[in-house]
Amino acid sequence: MADPRLKLYQFLMWKRHSIRTAVNREEHELRYLFFEVSRRCNIHCRYCGSGCTLAERQGEMSAKEWIDIIDQLAEDYDPSRVMIAVTGGEPLFKEGIYDIFKHLDEKGFPYGMVTNSTLLTPEAAKKLVECGIDSISLSLDSIPEINDSIRGKGTAAAAVKAIKNLRDAGYKGILEALSTITKPCMDHLEEMQAWLTELGLTRWRVSPVIPIGRAAENKDLLLNDEDIEKLLLFVRRQRRNQKAELRLEFSEEGYLGDRFEGLVRPYLCQCRAGINVGGIRYDGKIGACPEISQTFDQGDIHEARFSKIWNERFQAYRDRSWTRKLGPCRNCDKYNICHGGAMHLYENTETPTQRCFYKMIEK
Repeated sequence: MADPRLKLYQFLMWKRHSIRTAVNREEHELRYLFFEVSRRCNIHCRYCGSGCTLAERQGEMSAKEWIDIIDQLAEDYDPSRVMIAVTGGEPLFKEGIYDIFKHLDEKGFPYGMVTNSTLLTPEAAKKLVECGIDSISLSLDSIPEINDSIRGKGTAAAAVKAIKNLRDAGYKGILEALSTITKPCMDHLEEMQAWLTELGLTRWRVSPVIPIGRAAENKDLLLNDEDIEKLLLFVRRQRRNQKAELRLEFSEEGYLGDRFEGLVRPYLCQCRAGINVGGIRYDGKIGACPEISQTFDQGDIHEARFSKIWNERFQAYRDRSWTRKLGPCRNCDKYNICHGGAMHLYENTETPTQRCFYKMIEK
């Protein structure tokens, strides 16, 4: 029989969470903003959700345009309260990227970037330190042989060199490994943890591969029900280890059930896309996370100020009642907790979520 005190605690926990999320939807204060500065990339990951290549996409904004956007944002928001996440493609492949970084720092925006590490030379590391970057996420999925089979030969070694270059340059900000977990990674989780610890990293974020872009074509990379449970058990076990030097965190996708909620990440289930999280694509289209379908884009920075679009649109993000009519959400007993899960799993408002971790685990 379940402990009635535990049941009461869980009831109150979710009640508070429900109130907080409702307030967030109502106030929709911008706290996190993606800059997808380019779709160009010098490597070819087998699972890339954006289908990045070396070719320049039509309409890619220049560094000068991004700097003008930064000026606009600094006029409309308190820069100290909005974290800018610079992503791509590969940000360091973007012409004028250090001008963008420097301007973010001058305007007072805390900012970071996600990088594949291959262009993070000693010179690049020195420039990043000079530009005052606060956070760097190195894309590194598994131990070298597995990582390189998925992301490209030499990408693991590049990450190791990048870590050394940053330390030699005196970098003091957040440095973490960001892993997209595919099927080949599953048998090497403990090895990966040991390797990252040996490299001196203290933060590791893991995200199950999303079935979009190239991953949808390479189905051998996708995780099944047992893989998801195994991954969650691994993260829970490591987070309970108070002596662990490497702090592990699961992605924020969807409700995970009572066995894992509150135990595998430092927050309860949420998807803040369009609520506290916005995004500007490489061509000026405005949405939220870059991995969310373009059908959910809300406007264009060339046609209106970001703040105007943020305040007047995003209805599909902030009222997600449309998700309840679709797929596994239709009769789910946890819908009022999850509200349809992660937006990046929907193609549009007429299609169901592409997966539900809660249902997968329950199986």
